[in-house]
Amino acid sequence: MKTTTIAKLLTIITIVAIGYFALPKLIGLEQSVKGFSNFNEVIGIPNNIARYVTGVVELITAILLILSLTRKSEVAHILGYLLLTGTMLGGLLTEYLIRPEPKMMLVYIAIALLIIAVYQLLNTYSLKTVDHE
Repeated sequence: MKTTTIAKLLTIITIVAIGYFALPKLIGLEQSVKGFSNFNEVIGIPNNIARYVTGVVELITAILLILSLTRKSEVAHILGYLLLTGTMLGGLLTEYLIRPEPKMMLVYIAIALLIIAVYQLLNTYSLKTVDHE
C-alpha cells in the first residue's frame, strides 16, 4: 500500500485524537460519565454500556490505524477509517439528538475527523487505481 507523508501524518493525528477520546470513556473519568448521563432516558441504553461500547469502538479504531501504519495493512487502514466514519457520524447524531445541548467543540472535532476519514478512504482508492494503471 502506497501512502503519502500527508496521509501518514493524518493517520497519526487521528490515532492520537481517537485515543484521547477513548481512554476517558474506558477508565470512567467523571467528565466522560457526565457526557453519557442521559442515554438511558433518551434512547433506553444504560449510560455505562453506551460509554464502554463507544470507548471500545474508538480503541479498536485506533488499533486498526496503528496496524495500518506499522504493518502497512491496507485492510486495517480501510477498516479503521470506515469504523472512524461510522463513529463520527454516531457522535454527531449523539450531539444533536441525545444531548440536551450540543457541545460545539465536539461537533467540530467529529466533523474534522470525518473529513479526514473520507479523505483517507478516497485517497486509498485513488492510489490503488493509479497502481493498477
